[in-house]
Amino acid sequence: MSPSEFINILKERFGDKILSYKIQGDKRIIVKIDSSIVEGFASFLKESGFDMPITMGATDFIKNKVFEIFYGIWSSQHDFVILFKYDIPRDNPCIKTLVNIWSGVQKFERETWELLGINIDGHPNLKPLLLPEDWNYEEEGYPLRKDFNLKRYIAPWGDES
Repeated sequence: MSPSEFINILKERFGDKILSYKIQGDKRIIVKIDSSIVEGFASFLKESGFDMPITMGATDFIKNKVFEIFYGIWSSQHDFVILFKYDIPRDNPCIKTLVNIWSGVQKFERETWELLGINIDGHPNLKPLLLPEDWNYEEEGYPLRKDFNLKRYIAPWGDES
């Protein structure tokens, strides 16, 4: 099955909950979905042969007051990747884990929780992965958020002080 054939199946199955899509060459589809269908969409992908998570994370769109969550899943059956994205509010960021669908997203979700402060409801093992164990999120913040004060930790280039 080609990416264009698969996108037609997705549009037929999920209708207007597919907000936008882009086919990039013959190996990648990028799909923006409504956040209300995430679990059903992910389950459908798994049933359709998308079996290998290759990435997961979020982008902080601070001006729009949202995080864009993304998952990249490769299909060994179809030999292409689907990257699906959806928005959540920035003021109370929370998503449901997809570990029950793809166990391989566990560390990606932990990293997203730790570095962006997005709660992952139902995740079996939310504990620090990269930051020091004594990291104080209230005081220090989340390193991948746009409002993180990096200058607090690293001097700007050319600053000898």
